[in-house]
Parts: sequence; structure tokens; C-alpha cells
Amino acid sequence: MSNQEVIVYTSENNDQCEKLLGRLNQWEIDYKQRNVTKNKDYLEELQEEGIYGTPATFIDKKVVLGNQQNKIKHALGMINNYQSHSE
Repeated sequence: MSNQEVIVYTSENNDQCEKLLGRLNQWEIDYKQRNVTKNKDYLEELQEEGIYGTPATFIDKKVVLGNQQNKIKHALGMINNYQSHSE
């Protein structure tokens, strides 16, 4: 669906990671998964960006932390306007 580069950093036994990956699959988004539990190089990549938690989704080098589905949809161009629940 999207021709943007999507990279999702995940970790084992993380419900938020599993939910996010399920949603991306449902939306038919092509993505690369980088599991920081299985590959310490991926963990170091994240930490170099100042990120210490998963999931972390990079969409054309912009990052969305956590399972923020509306923010991810906006970054992917699936919705035009994004408003966080705190606004």
C-alpha cells in the first residue's frame, strides 16, 4: 500500500509490539522488522537515536514511538489530519 520505507523495532514478549505488527499487516503495509531482543546491533541502532523502548516505528526516517496507530496512519498518508488525544 505504502511506498515509504517503514522499519519497526520490536522486542520479544511485548504486547504493544505484537498489536502494532498486527495492525500494519491488517493495513497491508510493507515493513522491515528489527527485533532488538534477538539482534543487539538493532538495539544499539535505537540507542544511538536516543530511543530505549519498543515499539519504535521509522517511516521515511521519522520516528513514532509506541503503538500510536493514528500517528502512524498520518505518517503513512492514510489520514489527512492527526490530533492526539491530549489536544
